[in-house]
Amino acid sequence: MDVLIDSHCHLIRVTRSLIAWGTTLHVAIEYLNSMPTHEIIDQLSGQDLSWLGGEHEHHVGASCQLWDVATSITERLQEDLPDARQPTLGAIYLVALLQVPKADQGALLRAFDRALQSGARTPASPDANDLAG
Repeated sequence: MDVLIDSHCHLIRVTRSLIAWGTTLHVAIEYLNSMPTHEIIDQLSGQDLSWLGGEHEHHVGASCQLWDVATSITERLQEDLPDARQPTLGAIYLVALLQVPKADQGALLRAFDRALQSGARTPASPDANDLAG
């Protein structure tokens, strides 16, 4: 949860938009997908992700395209390391979320645009009846 919260807050600051939790995950996956395969492998092998997993699975309401992009990443990794065990989607999601606070702002905004184009929920728009102003 902490990794998702940190990434979500960072992405809100970068985009200056109120976004859905699932959009944060989608942007993270789009960003990870833009990274070279060897860098993804380094991130997966250099991280102990076991302590980040909890007892419960959480769903954030992402689009179907998120699964397609995440699966394509695991397939890319499998092609480069055919003898290695394919990472779980959970591991891919965690590594992707860990990249968000470290990402270049421009690259993150491009990932945000790709996520919106492929079905992520659009940010909340300011409303005339919004109490915050």
